Order: sequence, then structure tokens, then C-alpha cells
Amino acid sequence: MRKFLTVAMTLALGLFVATSAFAVAIDLGDASKYNAFIKNDFKVTSSDTEGRIAVGGDFIVNGGYDVGAEITYLGMGEGPSLVVGGDIVKGNNQWGGSGFLNVYENHPSELGDIVHAGDVIDNGSSGGILGNLNKVNANDLPVDFDSAFAHLNKLSTDLMAATTHGDAVRDGNRAGAPLVFTPTPTSTPSDNVYVFNVTQEQLNANTDWFVEGVSDDATILFNITNPNNIAGKSNNQGGQCSQGQVGCVHFSQSNLSINGVLASSHLAGKGGYKDSTMTNNILYNFGDASQVNLASDLYGSVLAPNADIKANPSVIWGQVIGKSWEGNMQINYNPFTPVGSTPPTPVPTPATLWVFALALALLYVNRKSFIRVKRKPFAE
Repeated sequence: MRKFLTVAMTLALGLFVATSAFAVAIDLGDASKYNAFIKNDFKVTSSDTEGRIAVGGDFIVNGGYDVGAEITYLGMGEGPSLVVGGDIVKGNNQWGGSGFLNVYENHPSELGDIVHAGDVIDNGSSGGILGNLNKVNANDLPVDFDSAFAHLNKLSTDLMAATTHGDAVRDGNRAGAPLVFTPTPTSTPSDNVYVFNVTQEQLNANTDWFVEGVSDDATILFNITNPNNIAGKSNNQGGQCSQGQVGCVHFSQSNLSINGVLASSHLAGKGGYKDSTMTNNILYNFGDASQVNLASDLYGSVLAPNADIKANPSVIWGQVIGKSWEGNMQINYNPFTPVGSTPPTPVPTPATLWVFALALALLYVNRKSFIRVKRKPFAE
């Protein structure tokens, strides 16, 4: 009887674990406070980032650059506008152009705080640094980059393994044969987080993406990979991926529509994104990538904690997380806000509950039998 009970309990526990439903938990941790969150170096010659930036390595500007011009307007709260773990290096660009590094809290009336652990180096540039410089010890930085990226690396890996909710299919009946992402009826997520996988082959073949059949407040996660290490479709911007290069993803021009509405339509100029939630809920995850080339306007946030990001002179409306950053893509603040994303919570199915109840009943019966045997008097 005891052996049978042990088997039943083991079966019940196994079924409980196997049939539990798990939500996709998406928490960016310390990175959630920043428009750009980079582990190593950040290198630009021009352009701007609307919100706060945190950089674990050097912050290198060869030209003119603005940081944090919209922090107050966007309601980002208190904190330094720029955090730099290494040096701040200011110089002219390769064409002789110049400009200031302007760090704001509220443009144009209030300069922002710059907290840095390294030196400030001016390589004779025609310009300078406008902002409130505050040098601190590395241990006193407001960001622990090692801890933050340990969390982000695990998050990105976990998201790559998340259950998908439908395949991307080329629709030959539409002009341009776009990619269409439609969740199957049986895979609709209870937490409203939809997961789709996209390969480099699909990126190369399609410029139009259509996500259909999701709720308007859904969180949409794209896991983007280059499993066959093929060359990216070149548009001569944002870096290149050569044939056979391991870990490189080239994100060429893509236009994303959700339920028939272009993502760009949700952002109607300054302030337009404050009244929209659709693009706040889009995340592009490059969990396997060591290099990511951004060669397109993007509406949504980028999670690439192990990748050197090469960015073209375009615009992203979202947050950027990467190992390093190089390029003049304008980074506009559009914080990733996953709707319905909660920590994983086991939800037993009815079948699981029946098995578990059976195991408890067997335990009760076996205990009663054991007590009766124990109390039986010895024969005289």
C-alpha cells in the first residue's frame, strides 16, 4: 500500500508541475528607468536621446549630442540625466564638425546632472559639455551594471525559450507577400503576452509585418535570431552581417502593423506617444545575438544585453538595452510597459486537482489502515 501511495504522490506532483501554466514575466529591472541602458561603451557623432542614459563604459561624443531634453515633459521622475561608469570623451567628428554635449533635465531652461566615475576628456573640440558634472567612486554610481545585466541576460534567455503563439507566414495574396503573425485560437495567452519568432531569412524577405487577432492592449514579443548565420539584407546602413558570421542579426527596413494599424500611426509627433499604449507593449528580443544592426525605424523596445548594437541614422521609439552602442540613431522615449505581464504563477488544471485529491485520499486511507494495524492487540 505504501509503495502504491508513493507512486501516486509522485505522479500527482509530476502532473502538477507539467500541467501548470506559466505567465511570461518581463521585468527590465534597473534598465526600466532609462531610455538607453548600455553595459559598455556608447559612441556617437550626433543626434539625441530624449530620456535618461546609463552607460557602464565610456561615453564618447565626436560632434554634438543632446541627452534628456524631454525628461521633465515625459514625467520620468528624479535622478541623474546621464550615468557613466567610465570616461566622458568629447571631440570633433571625422568631418571636422563640432558641437556641444548638452545634458538636460528640462530643455532648455534646466541642465541635468551627470554622474560619472571616470575622467572628462576634451580632445580640443569646438564645443564642450553643458551639464552638472558630479564625479563619484565607481561603487557609488546609482547603477550596478554587473548585477543589472546579470538579470537582463537571464531575462533575455528565458524569453527566447517562451512558448510561441503562432508562426510567421508569408501571405502571397497580399502585395509584397508580407509576414503575417496570427495566434492560433488554442494558443491565446492568459496573460495577454504574445510571443512570435522571426529569423534572419524572414527579415531579408519581408519589409511588412502584420500582427492580427490580438487585443489592442496586448504585449507583443518578437524573438529575433539568425540560426543559419546568413548575411543580412543590406541597405548600406546600420552595419553589416557577413555570410557565416555567428551571432549577427541585421534588422533591415520593416513596417509593423497591428490589427491593421501601422505602429507609426500611434506616434503623431511630440507628445503623441504619451496617449498611446500599443507601441509601449512591443519588445524585440535578441537573446542569441552578439551583434545587432539596427537599419530601420523601430516602434518598440530592444533587448540585446549581449550584443554590440550598430545603429543607422534613423529613429527608435522605445528603450534600448545592449552591450555597447555605436551610431546616430535618434532614441525617443517610449517606455516598455508590458500589459498583463506577471511573475510566473503555477495554475493547476482541473485534471491536476483531481489527481492531487486522489493522492490525498490514498494518504488518508493508508493512515487509517496503519492505525488499525498498530492498535490490534497481540494474541496471548
